[in-house]
Amino acid sequence: MIISYPILTMPPAGNAMEESEDAWLARLLAESDDPKGAYPARMIGNTYCWHGGLHIGANSATPVRAIADGTIVAYRLAPKTEIYEGRPYDTSFVLLRHETETGAATPVVFYSLYMNLAAAEHLHGRTDTLPACYRTRTSPDARVPDDPKNAKIYRRDILGYPGSQHQTGRSGFHFEIFCTDEALAGFFRDSGRITENGSADIYGDVHFVIPEGKSFVAAHPRLPKGNGVWRTADKDGNLMFPAGTAGSNTGQQLYVSVRLDKDKRITIARIRTAQGQYRELGRVEQPGYGYAMLALAEALYPDNPSAGLEWLTFGRVLSEERSRHTDNWQLVPYAPGSVGYIDLSQAGIVRLSDADFPHWLGWKKVEEGAMLTPADAIVDEPATLQMLSGNGDAGKAALRHLVVEHPTEWDVSDLDARFARLRKPGMPLVSEDSWQRFKDQAQKLAFWQHTGLPRAVWHFHPLQFIRHMRRAMWLSVDELRQAVPARMLRGIGAGIPAKIVYEAAQVRAGTLIASHYKQLNTMWRKYGVTTRRRLAAFLGNSVQETIWLSTFVEVGGKNNWYAPWYGRGALQLTHPGNYIGYWKFRGRSIDASLSTLLATAHKKAKKLRSNVPLGAVEARIPDAVARWREEIVDKHYEAADSAGYYWLLNRANEEADEYTPNKRRTFNIHPSSRLKKQEPYVFYENVSFRRVACTVNLPDHLGRDNPSLNGLVDRYHAYAYAQVLLFEHPTFPDGAGTEQIKPEDYGWKK
Repeated sequence: MIISYPILTMPPAGNAMEESEDAWLARLLAESDDPKGAYPARMIGNTYCWHGGLHIGANSATPVRAIADGTIVAYRLAPKTEIYEGRPYDTSFVLLRHETETGAATPVVFYSLYMNLAAAEHLHGRTDTLPACYRTRTSPDARVPDDPKNAKIYRRDILGYPGSQHQTGRSGFHFEIFCTDEALAGFFRDSGRITENGSADIYGDVHFVIPEGKSFVAAHPRLPKGNGVWRTADKDGNLMFPAGTAGSNTGQQLYVSVRLDKDKRITIARIRTAQGQYRELGRVEQPGYGYAMLALAEALYPDNPSAGLEWLTFGRVLSEERSRHTDNWQLVPYAPGSVGYIDLSQAGIVRLSDADFPHWLGWKKVEEGAMLTPADAIVDEPATLQMLSGNGDAGKAALRHLVVEHPTEWDVSDLDARFARLRKPGMPLVSEDSWQRFKDQAQKLAFWQHTGLPRAVWHFHPLQFIRHMRRAMWLSVDELRQAVPARMLRGIGAGIPAKIVYEAAQVRAGTLIASHYKQLNTMWRKYGVTTRRRLAAFLGNSVQETIWLSTFVEVGGKNNWYAPWYGRGALQLTHPGNYIGYWKFRGRSIDASLSTLLATAHKKAKKLRSNVPLGAVEARIPDAVARWREEIVDKHYEAADSAGYYWLLNRANEEADEYTPNKRRTFNIHPSSRLKKQEPYVFYENVSFRRVACTVNLPDHLGRDNPSLNGLVDRYHAYAYAQVLLFEHPTFPDGAGTEQIKPEDYGWKK
């Protein structure tokens, strides 16, 4: 799932790429402070009524965008603004259905609603920016698309502009995310009922519930001696594995959350108070840990570092990899001012991730059946009423994590039943005149009869839902296809050559996606390619290396001097030393004499620029080794996993974490090109991406402005498409220096 917020305004200062996820959420929450539009309830008179969405304030010129790829279910482009109780309100809306996934076995189907969008009379020539299926269909009535084929919407598409919400001088829109009961069961988990391991479709932070009375030791018991990377410290002298204090978490269960943030491993421990709240007990940061994962896996799990990497990343082994070492010693705060090392693999400890919606972080279902009168719109649920009466930050955070089932406000078939209590003496709708005005407004906003959805659905705080799901970073087939350009730049020669052609995508481009996307996503999570920068840099290289995701075999590789050890897999693992390194990482036994034989032959082949020396020793290669070599193409797991190993081996995550802006480079397309012959054109150079490309392909050229790297222009082109796919604010300066969100002549292969 790739998801973003409906408003993509830039931060007040600094670069959008440098703004943290938590800061971005806080900025949007500050624009959503209208008490009449709060989630999960708002006041009507002195009574709390369920409110399934959030009112977001925004300048009337700010585009309201689709949060994810989806299809239009219903819409209304109203001709004019309406009036209720002397105040303006807009009835234009768009309802989208999103069908995606957050893992191999976790389908996610949900809906996003954008209500109170500006009426046609206020768009002032901006209707051309709206989806084609409704930009000319002005009407006070709700509609459904005439042709479902034309109802497709992509993330960041403009759906409308902020309108009026019963206030003068303030523009905004109602934003809502909900799903059906059946859909919720597919991805929401009650973490409080999990007794051992949560979902295998792990994403985001990993979590551990440690029962009371567990022992902690002062030092990691299996950390190797010597001066390995695990003995290093940051510039302030903070060690990766500092000394702890032996002890026990007597009398208190620990709720532990672990996040890998660039080079740091950050561990936070919480405890449950007598009042039923969860407060932070302590936190510890281990500098350098995140960039040392491969070295740690090799040191702590030498018989199978691949399994070890899963222990360190996920807290358990998800694949079929196995090591004789089945412990997982980690540094955890366990008492005020005390940290110690504990084996998180031991029995009794529950292992979860954000995919399990940890209850101590506030995630909780409030079911309609638990309410006193589930048929109406009034909040009766005691715990929710108590939270609504509080004003503290903790209470507000708890409300943002409630998942509430209640009748939608957009269905007018049962208004009399839902609001009956508000018509009693002393209530705001007691008079017949006030009730009729209220009903008239509700009917002008209604559209539910066009959706085919049940009367009651599950509502999420929409911004909190987005913040949570942004951690998933699992690309569906349709999303990954957008990484493949419909028209491709191809440099003929190394570096930035004089001959660059522009051509339509080959028929086979993208054909590997449907069959391999699950293994690719699984590999990205295992090897820490879990941020937008890292994944964009990976795709910029892999899409080019695999001839636009059409083959996992190096084209023409059999004729190269290093054959038969030519490129295979998603990053084209090449040369015998890299193959052997990967197999050892997987725990496979490689005879030392074979390694020596291949190293000697490879050295001769490189000197002669001929594959004869390597071909001469092929008869001495064991059958198992020859089979493993082919499996890097033939087996989906190996094709993806070998790429992750090679990425981590070359420390590519470190380079990808650095941000540099795109720089526009102009050139004339070569006369031999199939498209735009001899026309001026552009590609977008990016220094940090170029360094990543050199890291995994030509490390000796890392510091060069124009490295002699094959396919460099092609990689820049693929990286540009990966940025459009993954980033919220990709910037591509045009000829006048104005920043655009897409490169020139953008179009992906559909």
